[in-house]
Amino acid sequence: MGKKPPQQYYRLKPFLDFFRQGTPILMYHKIGLRPRRVRLKGLYVRPDVFTRQLEEFKAAAFTAVSPSEACVAANGEPLRRVALTFDDGFRNVFDNALEPLARHGFRALQFLVVNSIGKLNEWDLREGEAPEPLMDAAQVRDWLAAGHLIGSHSLTHARLTRLTARDAREEITASKKKLEETFGVAVDHFCYPYGDFSPAMRDLVVEAGYRTACTTQYGLNTPATPRFELCRITVRHPTRTLKTLTAALSEAAAEFGS
Repeated sequence: MGKKPPQQYYRLKPFLDFFRQGTPILMYHKIGLRPRRVRLKGLYVRPDVFTRQLEEFKAAAFTAVSPSEACVAANGEPLRRVALTFDDGFRNVFDNALEPLARHGFRALQFLVVNSIGKLNEWDLREGEAPEPLMDAAQVRDWLAAGHLIGSHSLTHARLTRLTARDAREEITASKKKLEETFGVAVDHFCYPYGDFSPAMRDLVVEAGYRTACTTQYGLNTPATPRFELCRITVRHPTRTLKTLTAALSEAAAEFGS
């Protein structure tokens, strides 16, 4: 099996052998420079780092697929597939990811918090996070026109298992309906906010007519992966602790000496 890769994605090399065992769905949040007073610093991926990640995938002959395709058998072909997903609909993804995605020939999926389109990340603000603007309807249309996909991340980014069955159904079903009515496209993909799901929530997603649902469970996807419990790998800027700095220096030294 070889050396186990890190739990969070930053560059392709440590994951290359691992990604040949199944299809990764990468989970991004924000593409931009990190502002001050941010709690979850690692969820900001610099634009140059994002571009470099796309360059690495292109150089390694990866193709971008949808979450539905992440579970499809490769039919004997080498597995070099990746699904690129963005949670929440941040405007800095629209500003900083569209051009490099187009330049490198990759498509991606944006999971939108439907009642917050054109507003701020209100669910984060309640927990002391820095405010970030979200894509407005015109930007979502431009995202779609560029060949990308949208999915639902619920109406309000609620923790679904803490809601009544009626309210959870509304978050899941009404968000799909609103997106389809507003943008005139089929919305086939759901993403559980906070990765918070249960068999009951999964059943509501199936009932609503989605084709897939993404979790935050770590791992790759194969034909055996349940379509409504897809695994993802968080893309995160590495925290510079002494341990990670030592590891990075050791890796650099090994590469220099090879």
